[in-house]
Amino acid sequence: MHIARFAARARLTDAQIGSLTDGSGTDACWTSERDRLLIEATDALHIHHDLDGALWERLAAEFSPAQLLDLLMLCGWYHAISCTARATRLPLEPGTPGFTDFAAPAGR
Repeated sequence: MHIARFAARARLTDAQIGSLTDGSGTDACWTSERDRLLIEATDALHIHHDLDGALWERLAAEFSPAQLLDLLMLCGWYHAISCTARATRLPLEPGTPGFTDFAAPAGR
């Protein structure tokens, strides 16, 4: 399943897909504070492989312990799958669009 199918199922707009590629949770296309918080957490896990105490407290105020565990595990699995696919040079499915096929947020 490629980006367009995932995006459609998640009801993401082209602006949101572009933001996920080359933006942040502060981009105007994100109107839900909950979405902004998830993007901030995902970016922190990707960049630092950790969440600082203040971010953890904000997450814990919004999500249940089970949801937080799901978030951590999901980010970890995507990281593992990405490393495996990239290192094995797994080819994309024919006709699969890449993230670069979506415009970056304005001003970036």
